[in-house]
Amino acid sequence: MKLKKFTAPTTREALQKLRAELGEDAIILSTKQTAAGTEVLAASSQDLDTVTEKPAAQSAPLSWTKAERTQFAAQEATRQPTPAEKIAQQVAAQRDVLINRAPAVHQIPQAMPAPDMISDVAKRRSQAASDAMASEQTAVLEEIKQMRQLLKDQMAMITWRDALEKNPQRGELWNQLTQSGFSPLFARTVVEKLPADLSDSQVQDWVMNVIKKNLNVVPADKDIVETGGTFALVGPTGVGKTTTTAKLAARCVVKYGADSLGLITTDSYRIGAQDQLRIYGKILGVQVYTAQTHADLAQLRNTMQRKRLILIDTVGMGQRDSRVAEQTKILTDSHVKRVLLLNATSQPETLDDVVRHYKSTGLSGAILSKLDEAIKIGGVLDVVMRHKLALHYIATGQRVPEDLFPADPRVLVHRAMRARSSQAFQASSEELKWKMAQVSATGI
Repeated sequence: MKLKKFTAPTTREALQKLRAELGEDAIILSTKQTAAGTEVLAASSQDLDTVTEKPAAQSAPLSWTKAERTQFAAQEATRQPTPAEKIAQQVAAQRDVLINRAPAVHQIPQAMPAPDMISDVAKRRSQAASDAMASEQTAVLEEIKQMRQLLKDQMAMITWRDALEKNPQRGELWNQLTQSGFSPLFARTVVEKLPADLSDSQVQDWVMNVIKKNLNVVPADKDIVETGGTFALVGPTGVGKTTTTAKLAARCVVKYGADSLGLITTDSYRIGAQDQLRIYGKILGVQVYTAQTHADLAQLRNTMQRKRLILIDTVGMGQRDSRVAEQTKILTDSHVKRVLLLNATSQPETLDDVVRHYKSTGLSGAILSKLDEAIKIGGVLDVVMRHKLALHYIATGQRVPEDLFPADPRVLVHRAMRARSSQAFQASSEELKWKMAQVSATGI
């Protein structure tokens, strides 16, 4: 066996020399660091194959006697292997270890059978064709949908133009209602029922009567103070619940005395919220109690059984606050009637969202607040009519108890119909026609 040494400054250079002379199949026997760099001892695979073959056992000549054969066997048993034989044994042992450690190699077929390859290609082509056809069909359907919507809008525009030419009052009334804050849906519903051959004054009287008939207003002799019971004023933050509670409390005390009234607050979140109601209670000569839980509220109600009217001032929460459901459950379980306060200055969309979240288990009515600050009240009246809420009162300011009045449909409708938007928020005649056509086409 021929062993060769390769010395280089780095191991990489030594391995490059080794492969250049002995080939890629060379076997590295050892490596060590020397003063000259890295020294690698290696041999070619052919030499190792020759060396690692197990040498044939030496045997005694046939002419030897039995005693001579026994002596020869004893000598062979005690004989030390030569250096070449030791290296061959070490290489063979290392090779066995490497073979045992090598992972099993799974045989991979060189090629798929011809029928499978053809089937796979056919499936892929079929899938690609199906995807392309589906994409093309989707695009065609989308174009047809757009063309259909365009034709629908054009036909609606033509229909509205014809209707306006035949009865211009419809367009004027629709514009008046939307400019007053009513929703396009409400305006379209009213306009479609407008009788023909009415004068302008008759049109105004007719539409005002329609709105008044759809407003559910609680009569003055059946309001909260007159009927009595337990009422909780609920609604978003800043809508005026505490001030309205004080106004109702003052009305009750003036008419039936301080002993007829019970005041409870659940607002422990805002700083000074309880103090505000306690100041009003002190002026009226009524004790204000605090309820934090369902048990507290039940206990207070038991102690106030003989009170004619119990008013509960609740904490203000946004309509999407998770605590709204908790508050509603506590009040409902305690058999408390809930009255929702609606801010007349809010957007109609916001008011509609407020009613939908607070109306989950039913409301006993509503009170409109801040009418003195609202420019247009058509939106809040629209929401009240759509959700069929009973109107108890309207609040027009901060004074207690002066700025609280029973809801009067005539006053509300007159106030709503005479409101107008500023020039910046008014639509031109062409914009109005387009808007009316869009409402007719979409039904919104």
